[in-house]
Amino acid sequence: MNFYGAFVNGLREILAHKMRSLLSMSGIILGVAALVAMVSVVQGMVGQFKGFIEMQGGIEKITISTESLPKEQEHLQDSAPGLRMTDVDAIRKLVPSVSHISPEISIKWTRVSRNGKEFNARVTGTMSDWLVINKRSVAQGRFLADADELSRAKVCVLGSLVVEEIFEANEDPIGKPVKIGGEWFTVVGVLDTYSVGGGNGDKKANRGPGRWMNGGCYIPIHTAMTNYTSTDKLSSLYVRVSSVDQLDETVSRLDRVLLQSHDGFQDFSISTNEEMLDEFRKTERSFMISLGGVAFISLFIGGIGIMNVMLAAINERIREIGVRKAVGARASDIFLQFLVETALVSGLGGALGLGLSLALVQGISMVMSGTGSPMSRGMTGMAVEPGVMLAGFVFSVGIGVVSGIFPALRASRLDPIEALRYE
Repeated sequence: MNFYGAFVNGLREILAHKMRSLLSMSGIILGVAALVAMVSVVQGMVGQFKGFIEMQGGIEKITISTESLPKEQEHLQDSAPGLRMTDVDAIRKLVPSVSHISPEISIKWTRVSRNGKEFNARVTGTMSDWLVINKRSVAQGRFLADADELSRAKVCVLGSLVVEEIFEANEDPIGKPVKIGGEWFTVVGVLDTYSVGGGNGDKKANRGPGRWMNGGCYIPIHTAMTNYTSTDKLSSLYVRVSSVDQLDETVSRLDRVLLQSHDGFQDFSISTNEEMLDEFRKTERSFMISLGGVAFISLFIGGIGIMNVMLAAINERIREIGVRKAVGARASDIFLQFLVETALVSGLGGALGLGLSLALVQGISMVMSGTGSPMSRGMTGMAVEPGVMLAGFVFSVGIGVVSGIFPALRASRLDPIEALRYE
């Protein structure tokens, strides 16, 4: 018997015992569906997180924050200088791999008002490089310029949510005065709408991180010092490296420069988005190992189920095997017939599992999109990659073939005379 004949006989046997075949492949169906859906969901999470990192400024962004002194320096806390504008000058001179630098002074939540309408905005004093470092763009007008810094101009750039709350629907905010705290400023620009899930104008963009970013108000840093803080102490400092390849070297050099600038006080911390991504990758590996193990166990149990069903089927077909051997069928023909039949059962189970995985991924995507979570909105476009589907299908067929070897060997080794006597 050739492969084609074994294939046809296998299909005929499956169709003749539909319920038994479906039950035998149920473990494979669930295992493949779980495996493919799990990989697709994790890949969707990773892709979304990478997009989130990119929207936060990408891997090239380095964050320098104010930090409490380490234990051995705690008694000198009052002498620690903290981040200051002098650090900005030092970095510009001594760290050539830094292409952009943006110091920030946070004025916390401050009332921004106009014509009786008001909104508690996150007011930040910063510089022109902020736009490049954070990979944002201006929807209307312009961002802060170096000339605004030099003149300590009372100008501001508003987030889209602030404009939505204090201006009329079709009113152009550019050039209009707004009151920030107790000071009047002129609006020179409006930032684009920040949305983790993508899509400007999305109402959900003003929830969670979107509300934080779209509810901002940005003024020149020296204007913030003059009118609000009366000090050159910074809340934080952000830099962007020229190349990702220089990231580690730049972090090391920044640490040395700031230690020197701070007279040895370790009152700052340096972090990168790459560190966040590395931590998420560890979580991804944990997901893959745990969920992959569950899927593998399901496939393994499915293989055992196929083996048991095939052994039971052989007992039902002993006389058939005896007749075939009596009329000239070789042991290899019997082996091939049962092995192909097992592979067919597992292959059909794998195909049905792939169909189920598509439905699962779609269902998970719909459920997560309904939660309104910013991170989940980016997963509404999750798709099962062809490579993952192919791997799942091949794995299912492989499980079936391995599970079918023992039943096929048992069938091929039956003695034809004893088989014909079997009742």
